[in-house]
Amino acid sequence: MENIKIGVVSTYPEMTRLVMTIADEMKLNLEVKEGVLEEGVSLACQFEQEGVDIIISRGITGKKIKKAVSLPVVLIEITSFDIIKSLHIAGGMGRRIAFLGHETKDFSSEFQTIIDILGIEVECYPYTNIYQMEQQIARIIRADWEVIVSTGLCVYEMAKNSGANAVLVQSGNDSIHGSIKQALELMRGIRREQDRFNKYKAVLESSNDGIVTIDEHQQITFMNKAAESLLEMEARSLVGRNLDGLRESSMVGAIINSGGVGTETFKEVGRKQFWINTMPIFLGNRRNGIVTMFQSVDRIQVLEQNLRRQLFKKGLFARHTFNDIIGSSDLLMDTIVRARKYAAASATVLIYGESGTGKELFAQSIHNESLRREGPFVAINCAALPENLLESELFGYEEGAFTGAKKGGKTGLFEMAHGGTIFLDEIGEMTLPVQARLLRVLQEREIMKLGSDRILPVDVRIISATNHELSVAVKEGNFRNDLFHRLEVLNLDIPPLRKRREDIELLTEFLVNKFSLEEKKKVPPLTEEALEKLKKYDWPGNVRELQNVIQKYVLLIEEGRDVAELITRLINEKIKKSYSASSGDESRINIKVGKMEDMELEIIEYLLSTGASIKEISQITGTSRTTLWRKLKDLDGTMF
Repeated sequence: MENIKIGVVSTYPEMTRLVMTIADEMKLNLEVKEGVLEEGVSLACQFEQEGVDIIISRGITGKKIKKAVSLPVVLIEITSFDIIKSLHIAGGMGRRIAFLGHETKDFSSEFQTIIDILGIEVECYPYTNIYQMEQQIARIIRADWEVIVSTGLCVYEMAKNSGANAVLVQSGNDSIHGSIKQALELMRGIRREQDRFNKYKAVLESSNDGIVTIDEHQQITFMNKAAESLLEMEARSLVGRNLDGLRESSMVGAIINSGGVGTETFKEVGRKQFWINTMPIFLGNRRNGIVTMFQSVDRIQVLEQNLRRQLFKKGLFARHTFNDIIGSSDLLMDTIVRARKYAAASATVLIYGESGTGKELFAQSIHNESLRREGPFVAINCAALPENLLESELFGYEEGAFTGAKKGGKTGLFEMAHGGTIFLDEIGEMTLPVQARLLRVLQEREIMKLGSDRILPVDVRIISATNHELSVAVKEGNFRNDLFHRLEVLNLDIPPLRKRREDIELLTEFLVNKFSLEEKKKVPPLTEEALEKLKKYDWPGNVRELQNVIQKYVLLIEEGRDVAELITRLINEKIKKSYSASSGDESRINIKVGKMEDMELEIIEYLLSTGASIKEISQITGTSRTTLWRKLKDLDGTMF
């Protein structure tokens, strides 16, 4: 049987013997001590010190024990059978009988029936407290009754000492057995509640957030380890204290009273910044107190940084917002205003723009201002992968779907973007078979992995981009007409740099600061003459080309060198390349001899500046689009 230790304070020898007999029958871990009133209380205190779980006693002694100890106490109840037995004994000792008992517990509705059945005369002397009991005892002794029956041992002793016949109502087998069972059930319930409490406490203790609970009397009832650490105070010095004395004098008072119940706020307490959330505790419909959760802002920032690092590793994070778009021209501002309106919608967006205008920057900004900002942002360049790889990247595949398929299969980008946005750059380079599968996603909002017959619903917003007119590709039969209209529900034209020359000054200032910080080099600002040179150039490679020129300027400029002269030379190099390409000798360019990878990047940079797409560069150089895309990342690890 479960290890429940019961202590019984018996009030008379017969009870002691009966308890021991029942305990042996039930095979219980039970100990009995015998004593009444104050002596019984002293014995109960001994039980408490010895680690007893619960105490059983009876009568006035049991009531005194209940007030004196912190353990649960079960009182042995007087049953009707116990009273019948005692009155039957009393009837054999005399006809005039006085019965002293508790008004509600000993004089039940059955008491008169018991007297009638036994055919004896009984005068009742009820009491509700010890003072009334003493008065009733005095009345009984003065009345000179033949037999005195009592449920209390002290009355029995007094009657015996006065020479009267006395009978003690003793607890029978059923009473004691029932009390022991009650004690066992009570302890099982207490232990269940204790286990439940310990589980809840363990959950609260395992939280990294500080947690403090306050009851309806404004007393602190709980404080977890994290709260101790954040407040630099021990729980034992605060639990049980009233909140009123802590309002202004300590960190805990300042935190708990930082705002109204049901509020979430940030507050500086001492020299620390805290996030604080206070909520009411309800038991049923009654408010029973409050719970305050708080955390150091420093830790929240660390967690946010960790999350961002994880998302960056997965490539599922949009870094940029509209605030990162540099420029103040009317043309750019109108484009941003339109893009912000598109962010509030859920329809697909098709972004048009020449190479280097910042199409992905706009796509990320739209995502970060949309209702999907908390979801993933997944980007892929459709020109970077051949048809079969692009299809498996977008939709994923099951294990064994094709030769070389990864064990366990692969999650596709659409599935990874669930709840967020997918950005399909250079959408015009997508082959017709892949276009057909993309159309199904747009129509049905579901995907099917390669090699699978299971349909997966997806909730994804599609933003696509192109540097070609897709309407022309539709006429030429290279792009599906139905997909085109599905993608171009909302269209956004990104203006080329030559149409917003007034933004060149702001862009140049930003880029000079950016690259000078990266190179840890003090760089002189551009002169008015140099800026005019930059503004007059057409920038076929747009912001990306401007970025490359400014990066070279930061690397090459030396103290005392003419800024305008260097900028002029760098622009002339660009013009020379463009002229040689446009004069018919497109297969020949001049590059500086150096490391192989640097020369390759210079060739790619030149071809991009002419407006060539990845597909076209792949055909010209005989390099796969995957390799080109990897080299592009080395060339262009920036926000444009």
